[in-house]
Amino acid sequence: MQQEKIRNAVCWFAVVACMIVIFCFSARTADESAAQSGTLLNFFQKIFGDNFITDFMIRKSAHFLEFTGLAVLFNLALFFQTKHIQPFLSIVFTSLYAVTDEIHQLFVDGRACRVGDWAIDTAGAAAGTIGFLILFALIKKIISAKGKN
Repeated sequence: MQQEKIRNAVCWFAVVACMIVIFCFSARTADESAAQSGTLLNFFQKIFGDNFITDFMIRKSAHFLEFTGLAVLFNLALFFQTKHIQPFLSIVFTSLYAVTDEIHQLFVDGRACRVGDWAIDTAGAAAGTIGFLILFALIKKIISAKGKN
């Protein structure tokens, strides 16, 4: 029972830590954010050229991946807390946090609240949840196979 409480606390701590990291990234001004992604952007521009698509893909991939990770963590925390997979709740909670993230950016110099970014974040949440479900099914299958041996 004590181990279960510790595991649940660690999972929820990971969710909150991820949310804090996302908040910190969103608190950076547009200039700071551009400087941060500049190195990665330069690398991909050398490969694919300096164009709108390259710039868009790098910046939006960051949104997508942040919220993919958050959704995985929500799925894990909700599973251990409720003993059931909760894909719908995970996507909803992650998407709601994405809304607050976009609103937060209204108050950061040079940043904006964009519905498109929220949609990308929510797509990341769906991808993270699908990844979690696939991994969950694989682990369950492995455990079941080991039980038959």
